Amino acid sequence: MLQKVMKGFCLKKNSNIVIIFWFTSLLLSQDVFEGYTLFTPGGGGGGGSATTYLKDNNLNNIQTWNHSNGPASMPYLISGDEPGWENTLLVYPYRVNDPSMESGGVGGAFEVLTWDGELVWEYELSNSDYQHHHDVEPLPNGNVLMIAWEKKTSTEAYAAGRTSLNGNPLNQMWSSAIFEIEHNGDGEVVWEWHLWDHLIQDADSGDDNYGVVADHPELFDINNGNVGGGGGPGGANADWMHLNAISYNAEYDQIVISSHHQDEIFVIDHSTTTEEAAGHEGGNYGKGGDFLYRWGNPQNYDRGSS
Repeated sequence: MLQKVMKGFCLKKNSNIVIIFWFTSLLLSQDVFEGYTLFTPGGGGGGGSATTYLKDNNLNNIQTWNHSNGPASMPYLISGDEPGWENTLLVYPYRVNDPSMESGGVGGAFEVLTWDGELVWEYELSNSDYQHHHDVEPLPNGNVLMIAWEKKTSTEAYAAGRTSLNGNPLNQMWSSAIFEIEHNGDGEVVWEWHLWDHLIQDADSGDDNYGVVADHPELFDINNGNVGGGGGPGGANADWMHLNAISYNAEYDQIVISSHHQDEIFVIDHSTTTEEAAGHEGGNYGKGGDFLYRWGNPQNYDRGSS
């Protein structure tokens, strides 16, 4: 049976399939992995129509899927209820026509298609508070995880202990959130996690989240990093974390996310309820929605040096 394709930032493989995103041409060497390649060519803007290709190592098309919107990131081919190509499903994250927030990797929705290209279901996350971007992650139960920007005003940011928005032209700060979408009619959010619930700062002792940053690696320092800027795809933005990818470990019921702007990966517990995910207790690991593990930039929690 075909296994679900996992992914990295641009390329990831398993024994069956290699997926590539963001390339307009495909070059194969003699050292290419045995299997198939799944990819959707597209530019950084993600606009216009697009086609997803499944190719073998001789560059023959095994299947193609046409889309009316350009890609937000890489597609996924997942197992159906029965073995065989004809029972697989394509999960395709795409850019909506009028996103509520815009920066590199903006998306807004995903669609699930049959092998023959028929729409099974889709879900859009693009509103005044949240905007999906980059990646999604199909789960073994058929649900889909989405990463999103969460818009915060300057008032909310300063109230949470942020000392400067670095002259952000939008006067905003986009935090990060994760939503689990269940195929239930038009789609339903059945679990969510918000970075904003897991912050710390050492600038204002009057705030509830005040503490010694080095003593709490399970929390993120709200004063790390810049808050977007005036350039880049889409113009001005307030992208703070810029999550690129999300992955799920079914054995441990954990979620892994990567942050381009903060140079870190983070592991969180997915076994929690949404209420537990907003706090610091509960779940299989007793940590609520706090980080179980982080790697890449210990300076972010005052444990590293230049």
